Amino acid sequence: MAAVIVAGVVVGLQATQAHAELPRPLTFGNPGDVPIAGDWDADLDDEPGVYRPSTSTFYRADGVGYPIPYGNTDDTPIVGDWNGNELDEIGVYRPGERTFYRPGRTPVTFGNPGDLPIVGDWNGDGRDDLGVYRPSTSTFYRLGYTPIAYGNAGDVPIIGDWTGDGDDDIGVYRPGISAFFRVGMTTGIRFGNTGDKPVIGDWDGDGRDDLGVYRPGNRTFYPWD
Repeated sequence: MAAVIVAGVVVGLQATQAHAELPRPLTFGNPGDVPIAGDWDADLDDEPGVYRPSTSTFYRADGVGYPIPYGNTDDTPIVGDWNGNELDEIGVYRPGERTFYRPGRTPVTFGNPGDLPIVGDWNGDGRDDLGVYRPSTSTFYRLGYTPIAYGNAGDVPIIGDWTGDGDDDIGVYRPGISAFFRVGMTTGIRFGNTGDKPVIGDWDGDGRDDLGVYRPGNRTFYPWD
C-alpha cells in the first residue's frame, strides 16, 4: 500500500457527535490497568482486555480472563497477530531500551526516547508489524516504511483497518475534545468523555476496525458498533 504523506499537522478540524449513548459497556479490570483489545480466539471479533503494570500481567475479558504474566513493570503492552494465524498475541515495548519484546521472537529495537509503540499490518500480509509514534513531531514511523506526519501536539496514536482492505492505517485520538481523527477525514468523530482512553477493535467481525474508549474512572469499555 502506498504511504499517504500529510505535510505538517492537522489544523482546523472539527468533530461531530457520533452517538448520544455509549453502547454495550463492559466493566473489567482494576484501577491503574491499561486497556487492550485483540482477537484471542480467531473468531474475527476483537474482545477487550487489560494489562496490569503493577504485576506485568495481561487479563482477557472474553469469558476466559486468565492472567498471562509477561514483561516488566514499566513496559507498555502491545497486541498483534505476529505469525498470520488470525490469533492475536501479546507483547511489550520497553521504553528505557526502545525495544519490542514478543514471546518466542527476537527483540526488535526501534525508535527514539519518548516514542510510543504502535502495531499494525502495514502491507496486508496478515501479519502485524511494529512501529512508533513520535509525539514531539506528531509523526508515525512504521518499521520499513516512509514516515507519516499526522496529528497535533497531545494526540494519542490509533491504528486500525478502517476500510476492510486488510491494510492497517493510522489515526489519532484528541483527548482535549474526545475525538477520533483518521487520515483523509476533514471532520473528526466525537466519542467518549474527558479522561477516556482510546481502544480500537473489530467489535462486530465485519473486517473493519471500530472505535471505542476505556473509562478508567469506572474501569469500563465502551465499544462503538
